Amino acid sequence: MRELTIYRELANRIQERLNCINKGDQELVRQHEKCIKSLKDLLPSGSAIDLRNSNGEKIIIDSTFHAMDDSGYGRWIDFSITITPSLIHGISLKISGRFGKYQEIREYLFDVFDNSLRETVKEYYCQNCAAVYYRKEELHSCPVCGNKLQ
Repeated sequence: MRELTIYRELANRIQERLNCINKGDQELVRQHEKCIKSLKDLLPSGSAIDLRNSNGEKIIIDSTFHAMDDSGYGRWIDFSITITPSLIHGISLKISGRFGKYQEIREYLFDVFDNSLRETVKEYYCQNCAAVYYRKEELHSCPVCGNKLQ
C-alpha cells in the first residue's frame, strides 16, 4: 500500500499511458486506463478526463454543473478545468466555461476541485487479480477475489 496525491498519480498514469501508446503496448495502455478511471471516480461527480488532450504536464477535466436560481434549478453549465504544475503551489487550476451570471459558481468549483485533486489516497494492489485500487479509506481485501491486498 502506498499513499499518493490524486493529481500526481493522475499525471503519472496519463503520461505512462501515452508512453505505452507510443511503444504499442495495448495491454499496459488498458491497465493505465483502468487506474485513471479509478482515480477519476474519486473526483466530483460528473468529471470526465480528456485523455486526448491531457499529458503528464497538463490534465484537462470536463464536467457540468446544474446551477440554481430563485425559481429552482436554472441551466446546466459546461466547464473545463485545466491543471498544470506550479512551482509554488504544486498545481494551478484554470476553469473555463460560460458561467454568465453564475460567476460565484466558478469560485465554488475551483475550491471543490482543488481540494479533491490534492487529497491523499491509498493505492492497493491485488496479486491474484493483478488489479490496482485507489481508496480514501482502508481496504484490507480485494473487492473481486477477497485476497489480502498489498
